Amino acid sequence: MQDKGLYDSFAAKVASVNGECYLAADRKELLTLITEALQKRKADKVALFPSPLLTEAGVPAALTEGGYEVIIDDLRRRIPQAGVGITEAQWGIAELGTLVQYAPEVDNRLCSTLVDTHIALLKSSAILPELDDALAAIASVGALPNYVGFITGPSRSSDIERVLTVGVHGPIELVIIVVDEGGR
Repeated sequence: MQDKGLYDSFAAKVASVNGECYLAADRKELLTLITEALQKRKADKVALFPSPLLTEAGVPAALTEGGYEVIIDDLRRRIPQAGVGITEAQWGIAELGTLVQYAPEVDNRLCSTLVDTHIALLKSSAILPELDDALAAIASVGALPNYVGFITGPSRSSDIERVLTVGVHGPIELVIIVVDEGGR
């Protein structure tokens, strides 16, 4: 891993906001961690937005072979059937434990917001030290898409009577799996 200290800082911040963060050393461990997360939640259906990392790691095929129903089409209608969504985040911010989802595609956003559990994959090289670094990375892409989301832990709100409620505006659980690109 390029910068283990940056990962450790990111993982600690994720834990501090009630998220889970794991490090996958290689493709096999990535598939194991995803399967364990699904088993823990007794999930049999998963909504998945195909991305380069998911496709390269063979996640859709492996989950299908493992007996899971993988929903990748007609997501607007079918996501409510899945309790878990899997997406790839573009960056992580170590100082905040925050994911940055650069997602012009509506289906990508739906897989991370309309499910009880969001499993986000993140390349180890995409963990940035601070918010300013993330903003610079977003600006370097060029024209902004119609959506850039900052995800910090599971959805929570205290809008109603100042009582903290989890899952009102999104997932109840956030699981982040950082993929060590050195271990491919």
